[in-house]
Amino acid sequence: MARPDSLEQDSLTPDRFGHCPSLWLALPLLLGCSVDAWIGVAPGPWLLSGAAAGIVAWAGRSRALLASVMLVIAGTCLGAAWHQLRTPPAETPVVRRPFVELPVMIERASPRADGEDWTGLGWITERDGPYFRRRVALSARGECPAEGAELMLAGGLIAIKEDAEGHDAWLRSQGATLKLRGGRVLGELAPASRFARWRQAQQRRLDTWLRNMPWDDPDGGALLAATMLGRTALLPAEAKEAFATTGTLHLFAISGLHIAGMAAGLLWLTRRARLPELPAGVAILALLWLYVQVTGASPSSVRAWIMAAFLWGGRVGERDTPALQSLALACAVTLMLSPEACADAGFQLSYAAVLGIIVAGGPAAELCARPTEEERLTPAAAQTARQRLRWRARKFLLGGLCVSLAATLAGSPLTLGHFGTASWGGVFVNLVLVPLSEIPLMLGMASVACGVSDGLATPASWLNGLAGAWLHAMTWIADQAAQVPGISLHAQTRGAHAGPMGAALIAVVYLAQCEAKSLWRLLGIPAACLLAWMALACRWTS
Repeated sequence: MARPDSLEQDSLTPDRFGHCPSLWLALPLLLGCSVDAWIGVAPGPWLLSGAAAGIVAWAGRSRALLASVMLVIAGTCLGAAWHQLRTPPAETPVVRRPFVELPVMIERASPRADGEDWTGLGWITERDGPYFRRRVALSARGECPAEGAELMLAGGLIAIKEDAEGHDAWLRSQGATLKLRGGRVLGELAPASRFARWRQAQQRRLDTWLRNMPWDDPDGGALLAATMLGRTALLPAEAKEAFATTGTLHLFAISGLHIAGMAAGLLWLTRRARLPELPAGVAILALLWLYVQVTGASPSSVRAWIMAAFLWGGRVGERDTPALQSLALACAVTLMLSPEACADAGFQLSYAAVLGIIVAGGPAAELCARPTEEERLTPAAAQTARQRLRWRARKFLLGGLCVSLAATLAGSPLTLGHFGTASWGGVFVNLVLVPLSEIPLMLGMASVACGVSDGLATPASWLNGLAGAWLHAMTWIADQAAQVPGISLHAQTRGAHAGPMGAALIAVVYLAQCEAKSLWRLLGIPAACLLAWMALACRWTS
């Protein structure tokens, strides 16, 4: 991180790119993990190549270009080796017996909406069997287990094809090559940790608390629980379809919107209480970390928390922490802890959208916010309330459209590649629903705060009711927008890797011209590249 520079903030010009160590760490690491996820080789050659490149970089450190290229090669090779060592085998296994009994370590598990069954992901731990270290998608009956528990499961086992489509394609992106259907728990081989059981208990408690309303409204309770817990599976089917069609389903994923809103509310409380800044900041980060863990630690929530931690750390240390470097640091930390995340759709969409907002949407919004000739020539004393309202509305609408367009351009190749659909209408619908989503989020936060005492259940239920009614109104808006003909584009990409490669292309274009001072270069060139990619890489469907 660099000392503050009042003349040049968050610059990526060639003469300052070398002062962005987080990018030099994150980009090669991400490239290495992605390359290994694509082609996959034994870790030995990757490690040897990385070590050799590192030695050459050290020997040629007096030559900046050579050292830089070798460092990128070393980081890429070491990232690929780390991905290979940490991820399960990717080739499709041969299943000889349809019914099996297997020991499985639970990685993720969540109950179905009906509460009777549960689904999740796990690792097969049978060392002597043919499926050791395989990741398996689970669908079983009974009570949902806590993450980290090792269970003996029985059920029907099938392999997931490499060219799978739909939900199976998503499972493949999570590293799963097997599915266990109709599972039944035969016994517990090892219990989950106390912290994992605590997280599960708190999630259930919050789910029940948020559904408590002063009137009968199960759909409103489900909408609020999905908003605060980041579980789109809780959404009513009609609401989920409307938000997905309009490209606004991300409102129900724990992300920067949730973390920033909660951090702002907690900071306001600590300042009102006049608490010391350093202890209060540490306490707020700890509370937000617990919230991220309780809600499942999704890639978007982890990214938002790490960015918040780095931004706060830079402020406390009196150092400049640009948003782009914080994003790169969050990416690097996530891949170090979980390199297989590079293939996760949530990880890709979260980082692509935020990158687009930081390097294109934000600068474009600032360009749109520049005073017009009328504003510059009208003295402050002569300005009318109507004029000021019109100017503010123009800045809000144009700035919001720039941010929404930048995020949509960055994420469209991924949504087309993973889900076969993308919503151009989301550019406009997000402009309406994103600001509106702050209201139920704040009401939900207040309701959760009331959870410290059962005596506050009554006011909490009214807060839940207001939030549920507001979410019903948002669902109505999304549903009306979803009726617009052609609001969503439907296409199949030519190859499983076409979507991520398209997103990488847009990201490179964003980074290459993020210092531009024109709207055409910031947003027009990425849009033209997206159209060219769609023409070459997509097969359109009805």
